[in-house]
Amino acid sequence: MTPPTCEDLFNEEGFESVHREDDTSWRHGSYVFEVYHRLADDTYWSASYRQSTDGETNELREGFADIGQVEPYTKTVTAYRPIP
Repeated sequence: MTPPTCEDLFNEEGFESVHREDDTSWRHGSYVFEVYHRLADDTYWSASYRQSTDGETNELREGFADIGQVEPYTKTVTAYRPIP
């Protein structure tokens, strides 16, 4: 299976962004973890990169993002609320 390039994900042609997490601990912006669904072969790919405060995704645009294949899974979460 051929992984997508940063350019493929940046242009999102044939891909759909399905999940995104932003970690704002970087002082110049955010660390981003984003998952894309490749529609042609029904596979999922993650990209990790930094996004500056002005919205630039230089690492993704310039080809330096970390890309890897991932798969979806279901996770059950138990939450608690006060009793009225």
